[in-house]
Amino acid sequence: PPTALPHRRETGVTSTGGAHAVMNHRGDSVTLTGTGYVLVRWQISPQYRSGGLVMPTWTGLKGELFHVASGGGRRMDDPVSATDATATGMGNSTVGYAVPPAGTQQMWQNEYFHLDGSVTLTVNESGADYGLSVFPSSWEAVEQDIATGPAQGVTRYGLVRDTGGDDTPVPQYVTRSTPADPAAVAQRSRV
Repeated sequence: PPTALPHRRETGVTSTGGAHAVMNHRGDSVTLTGTGYVLVRWQISPQYRSGGLVMPTWTGLKGELFHVASGGGRRMDDPVSATDATATGMGNSTVGYAVPPAGTQQMWQNEYFHLDGSVTLTVNESGADYGLSVFPSSWEAVEQDIATGPAQGVTRYGLVRDTGGDDTPVPQYVTRSTPADPAAVAQRSRV
């Protein structure tokens, strides 16, 4: 089981996409405002289009954004088939794979963030087909997700990234600027 998830302040996050924003196309975006937890759930669809995956980006950050945990019971590169050893959440040998840029952290099914301020998340789909579902969430929901393990039928327990301090990782592909092309945001940044 993972270590305990530090409980950061949460007064609520509002989303321009509502309680459940589904973003399936390049240029789809959602602006999140407030203080609390956010779930970004990945849907990778190499059966429609495999190849290089152009990552979503966080732009116009005001305040703080931390990458606090990963869950959903699996990393997206975990095996997903008892009969096809090549099949993972990223693809298989028949249809090909979604391939993130070198140096990109392997995404899990569910990625959790803590926001204190505002930020816009944009899908930059080009190449590999993917979608994101974005939900304002809560500490309790994150804790419940990451504490679910193999005994409950998932591949693995979640991962706590939050140290409780300012040394908690920020997401990759984040900037305080608002570039004309959100896909141009660098992988590494100091914000």
